[in-house]
Amino acid sequence: MANTLIDQLPDVQEIGFVTSEYLPPISVFYSGVLKHPFRLLYSLQHNLIIGICEVPFQIPSAYNDLSKTLCNWALSEDVKAKEIVIFQGIPQRGIIDEYPVYYAAEKVMMEALEKFGVSKLEKGIIVGPEATVLNEALTNSLDAYALFTPVLEIPTPEAAASILDVLNKIYNLEINTAELIEQGKEIKAKMLELAQKAQQYQQQQQLPGAGKEYTQYFQ
Repeated sequence: MANTLIDQLPDVQEIGFVTSEYLPPISVFYSGVLKHPFRLLYSLQHNLIIGICEVPFQIPSAYNDLSKTLCNWALSEDVKAKEIVIFQGIPQRGIIDEYPVYYAAEKVMMEALEKFGVSKLEKGIIVGPEATVLNEALTNSLDAYALFTPVLEIPTPEAAASILDVLNKIYNLEINTAELIEQGKEIKAKMLELAQKAQQYQQQQQLPGAGKEYTQYFQ
């Protein structure tokens, strides 16, 4: 999802990166150009900062220090950020026909999010590095919120498209999500093909198991 934002915001520029001894020894590159795996980018037109980290930290506890560093930087005189948003999927099994977007937020932000047609999740737990960012934001002046949508146990581009549609409304963006939706259809078609082959193999080998269970997820 971050890559879609970066690709479609015309004036986005890399403004910095995060380094740490806890990042694994991994480099990334696009079109032959080396990139820092943890990058910070900025769109002046929309006054948005985008953070993208393409590798996990080796020690989970390092996310606490990372969150403090990011929030302190965001609140610095050079940046003066006002709010921060993170995204998480809600894992589901079976067919997902729709991808509604939900939120969890500080009280000061709830009314505004409701106006954009986003419904709140009543109760839940947020885990991972996103949780440390939200927890740190609760201790400072940043207004924080999280957006959620259902996802499968495989890449789910349609879920990213739904969240991007909400961000379009909130931040007056014009991100085109048609390509993500098409990617989702292609992934489901490939998974359905694999599931059908697995079912045929089971039938040929007369192995126990209901191959029908596999195919119904992707139809």
